[in-house]
Amino acid sequence: MGLNAVKYDGYNMLRSRTESVLKILINEYISTVTPVASEDIVQRLPQRVSPATIRNEMSELENEGYITRPHISAGAIPSDKGYRFYVESLEDTPELPVMVQQQIRDQFSRTQRDQEAWIQLAATVLARVTDNLAIVTFPHAASSTLKYIHLVYLQEFLALLIVVFHEARLKQQLLTLSGATNQSELTQVANKLNENLTGLTSSHIQNKQLELTPLEELVKADTVSILKDVDAEAAFDHYVDGLRLLLGQPEFGEGHRAQRVVEILEERVLLRSILSETPDQGSMGVFIGEENQEEPLRSFGVIVSQYGIPNQASGTVSVIGPTRMEYGNVIGGVKFFSSFLSELVSGVHGRS
Repeated sequence: MGLNAVKYDGYNMLRSRTESVLKILINEYISTVTPVASEDIVQRLPQRVSPATIRNEMSELENEGYITRPHISAGAIPSDKGYRFYVESLEDTPELPVMVQQQIRDQFSRTQRDQEAWIQLAATVLARVTDNLAIVTFPHAASSTLKYIHLVYLQEFLALLIVVFHEARLKQQLLTLSGATNQSELTQVANKLNENLTGLTSSHIQNKQLELTPLEELVKADTVSILKDVDAEAAFDHYVDGLRLLLGQPEFGEGHRAQRVVEILEERVLLRSILSETPDQGSMGVFIGEENQEEPLRSFGVIVSQYGIPNQASGTVSVIGPTRMEYGNVIGGVKFFSSFLSELVSGVHGRS
C-alpha cells in the first residue's frame, strides 16, 4: 500500500547528519511534547558531535522550514514540512506487530457476519491502537441494491417492512395499511416483489413496470424511499471512537483546540472534506497540518484509506490526531484495518 503524499523539492539535499538530527528531533518531540534542545540531540546521535555543530545543523533546518522555535532561546519543534519529510523518509510502510494483528482477528471472530459490529469494533480498536480519534464508515456502493424484503404482521392495519441490502445491512419501517391484512398475505406480497426486484437499485425499482395491487405498490414505493435515503446517507454513516484519547493529549489542553475537535465531529462538511481526500484503493492519504483543505483541520494530521470492493461496497478508515502523532504506528494501524475490513467485505460478497 503506497502513501499519497505531497512531495517537496529539496528533500534529497539534506546531508546525512542533518537528516539524522531532524529525525531525532521529531522522535523526541513526539515522545515528550517539549521543544528539543541541541544537547538532547547530541546525547542521541551515534557519533560524537559538539553541541555547537548540532546548533548549526538546527539553524540550517530552521532556515529550510523543517523546524521552528517557539522562542528564540528555546529548543525547536517540527514544522508541517518536517513531519512530511519524516513520513516520506519511512523506508517501508509500517506494519502492526504480528501479535497485535492476531489479537484483533480474534476479537473480530466473535462478531460473525454482523457488519455493524465490525465497523463499531474497528473504530474502537483502531482508536486504542493509535491513541487517536478513529472514524470508520460503512461500506456502500454508488447505489445500494436490494437483496430482499420481508414483511412482518404487527396488527390488522400495521406491518413492519424490513429491507435488506446486498451491502449486508438492513432498514426497518412501519407500514400503515389502508385495509386489514394477515401474515399470509404479507408473505405473498414480499415473495412477489422479491422475485421481481432483487438485485435492483432504487431508480431501477421505481422505473420497473409491474402489475401490482395497492398493497404491493405501497411496499414498492416505501422500499424505493428507503433505498434512496440509504444512498444519501451512506457516505456519512460511520462510527467514531477515541475522542477521550485525543482530548487527553497535551495539545488539547487549550480550549480552542478541543473546540476544533468537536467541530470536526459535528460539522458534516468537515467529515465530507476528510472523506473526499480518500485516495483510490491501494493507496493511503496522509495530510499534515496546512495540507488539509478545511481550516479547522489544519491543527491535525489526517490519515485515511479506502477498504472494500471498489464500485460495489467500499468504505473508509481514517485517524485524526495532532500533527505530533506517531506516524509509523498510525499508518500501520490504518493499513491493517483497510486490508482486514476488505477481507471481511469480500467474504460477505462471496469473493476470496
